[in-house]
Order: sequence, then structure tokens, then C-alpha cells
Amino acid sequence: MMAASKPVEPQSGSSLPRWQLALLIGTPIVLGVGAVYLWNRSKTKDSPGKRNGERTTPEGSASPVQGQDGAANRASRELEDMSPLDRAQGAKNKGNKYFKAGKYEQAIQCYTEAIGLCPRENHTDLSTFYQNRAAAYEQQMMWTEVVQDCTQAIEMNPRYIKALFRRAKALERLDNKKECLEDVTAVCILEAFQNQQSMLLADKVLKLLGKEKAKDKYKNRDPLMPSPQFIKSYFSSFTDDIISQPLQKGEKKDEDKDNEGEAAEVTESSGYLKAKQYMEEENYDKIISECTKEVESGGRYTAEALLLRATFYLLIGNATGAQPDLDRVINMEDANIK
Repeated sequence: MMAASKPVEPQSGSSLPRWQLALLIGTPIVLGVGAVYLWNRSKTKDSPGKRNGERTTPEGSASPVQGQDGAANRASRELEDMSPLDRAQGAKNKGNKYFKAGKYEQAIQCYTEAIGLCPRENHTDLSTFYQNRAAAYEQQMMWTEVVQDCTQAIEMNPRYIKALFRRAKALERLDNKKECLEDVTAVCILEAFQNQQSMLLADKVLKLLGKEKAKDKYKNRDPLMPSPQFIKSYFSSFTDDIISQPLQKGEKKDEDKDNEGEAAEVTESSGYLKAKQYMEEENYDKIISECTKEVESGGRYTAEALLLRATFYLLIGNATGAQPDLDRVINMEDANIK
């Protein structure tokens, strides 16, 4: 090994002890390092990132809000970025959830919001929103509102089967049978008569309308005599009926007394006998007037004339006119028991 590798011993007479030498050398270094630390710390205190002991920007995040507030702000920004139609669809979807849960008031509010948000030119979407709200009104039996919303939907989509059928059902509830029939007929045509529900409703309303029309026509129609065959069948249903028998011998003029069973011309002034002759001739339209003559004159055949007139009142559908005549006959003590 080289001699230089051997540690050099200090000379004994002219140098300080080792510990004193280390102290002299180390102290300036420590003081210098401390000065640098203090200088850096003072700069940190004066930096703009911190004032009065508070940090002006959060650590680890660019957003000043955390947790639920941050999520709410995020959702708000997303909502602002959505188009009006997307926001309307969102309100509609929310309404559908309420509808399925049976919360129809909340569903109506959501559908109303969707209608308000939807651009007017989006007819297909708008008609759907109106139809959905009508469905919610239907669950609350608000029939007028159902008709109004369905009408709006149909104006934007004239072939909207669901809206047409829903309006038809609401119109039936409102007793508007004519317009109901128009709607349900349109539904049947559009569905090619394949839907049993719409066909049943059409059949039901058509029958109800038919009954109403027939009743009005019957009430206001002129009295109409039924056919001769019907009148004969009616009288034949009574056994031993006194007023449907042919003229008797005492009721015919003398030259006809030998021709029993044949029609005979009546010469005496009896309205009832004239009426009987008209019956044999099947000239039924004149019977009521001839019976009236007999009744008003108080003739011999008043009871028979009352019964015959009441019968023909019934045959032409005038039950109101028949009842007083029948009551009077029943209360006549001297009338033939038949």
C-alpha cells in the first residue's frame, strides 16, 4: 500500500483538539442551513395562495363543492345542456313511472310539464304527451278533460287509434252517443275490424242510438194502422169476442136476414153497426170515427163502441186514448159481461 493511504496525524504543538475543530467547522454550516430554511418559510407565508391562514383553492379538486352538492350542480349543468325535446321526454318518462305506481296526480303534473317543454313543431311527441295525460285523467274519471286532451292529440295525429278509442269511451260516459259512434267507427275501420273491444262498443252505442231514434219517431209519428192480417190475428187471440163477430140477424136490414155470415149494408144511423160493417170489409181506418159517433150519441151500442174504439186505439199505438174507454166499459153496470 502507498504511504499516503495512512491517516495523517496532526502535529502536536500547533493544532486544536479534534472536537473543538469539528465545532468550529460545523457551526457556520448549521447557521447557513437554518438561514436558508427561515428565508424560504417567510416566502411561503407571503405567497398569494394563502391569506389569513386560509387556503384560497381546494386541494385535490377543481370543484369548490363536494358530495351531494357537487352531484346536484353536475345534474343541473347536464339539464341545461339538454334540448327542450329531451327535457320533455324526461318529464314524460317520469310521469309514466308515477302512472304505473297509481299516482295519477303526479303523473298529470309531469305530462303537463312535458307538454309545456315540447316544441310545437314536434307533433308526434306532443300528441303522445296529450294522450298520456288523457289516460291519467281517465283513471280519475275526469271525462271532459279526457275528451279535451284526446282532441288535441287527434288534431296533431288524425290516425291516432289509442286517442280515438279513449275519446270514444269518454264521450259514451258523457252520454254523447252520436260523436262516440263516429270515433269508435273510425277506430274499427283503422283496425280493419279486428279489435273486439272497439267492435263491442260500436255495437252497444249503435243499439242505444237506435232505441232513442225509434222512441222519438214513435212518439211523434202519425197513427198508423197495422196490416189487415195482423188485425185478424189480434182479434183471433180472444175467444168468444163480442166485437169481432159478424153482424147478427137483428143488426141487418130485412132482405139480408137470410144471408147469415155475409156482409150486410147497415141502414140505421148506428155508428157502431157501421164500424162492424167496415170491419167485415177490412176498411179499418174508418172504425174509430164511427165508434166515436156511437159514443157521443149515447146509442144502444155505446159499451161495444167503447170497447171497439179502445181496441183500435191500442192497435195504432195510442194506449193513452184506449185506457179511458176501457175504464168506462168496466164501470158500466148494464154492459154485456162479454
